Amino acid sequence: MSTWIIAALRNTQCFTIEEINQEIRKKLEEFNHRPFTKKEGSRWSAFIEEEKYALTPLPAKPYQMSEWRTAKVQPDYHISVKSMFYSVPYEYIGKQVDVKVSDEAIEVYFNYMRIASHPTLHGKYGQFSTVHDHMPDNHKLYVEQTPQDALDWAENIGEHTLFVVKFLLDSYEVEKQAMKSVFALKKLERTYTVYEIERACKMVHEITNRPTVKSIQTLIKNNKKADSEKTFTQKKDNVQNKHGFTRGASYFGGKNK
Repeated sequence: MSTWIIAALRNTQCFTIEEINQEIRKKLEEFNHRPFTKKEGSRWSAFIEEEKYALTPLPAKPYQMSEWRTAKVQPDYHISVKSMFYSVPYEYIGKQVDVKVSDEAIEVYFNYMRIASHPTLHGKYGQFSTVHDHMPDNHKLYVEQTPQDALDWAENIGEHTLFVVKFLLDSYEVEKQAMKSVFALKKLERTYTVYEIERACKMVHEITNRPTVKSIQTLIKNNKKADSEKTFTQKKDNVQNKHGFTRGASYFGGKNK
């Protein structure tokens, strides 16, 4: 077919690619509708009657070049791809997954089954793409919280806790990371009293103007241990005093001698 078209174009006087393409389309149309020499119909009618029905629609988007990588799901149920972070269902924490990377999408597979898909993040490194359904229930709590909720909570605890929360909110460029740290601080309420949290925040505040949740967690744990040891020692002393000799000399016949 191409030989026939080239031959038909030999006598044309086209000078641009666009003009050549227009002439090719014209000649191709003529060629496809030219009757067969040994049977009825043409190439076009044969296509309509025998081939067209078997065709499938073209993809909605052009084919995208992609590459495959592997990644390990971190404890925060995210994987790192080119210094960006994408969530997967938390049940896959610690698992090795396959990642299909393209300019438009990040697709995550486990045992050949796709478990997550995200639009590819572009721009500043360190961005997060997190699907709400990928989170465990306790993590959904802090995602639904706002910075103002965090400040209101801290103010009810005490001035030193409020200082810590304000610092955390100001020290992270990504709000979601700041709220994650605040949530870790709020979780202490499950184990410790409001007084213990405020006392630990006060101690950290007196030491540094750049407090961390880790330092507060360590201090509050150490305080709890010290308080327990002090209480145990006091109880032990009370028991020893209670069981001392208090009956006096008269009990042993001292007055009868």
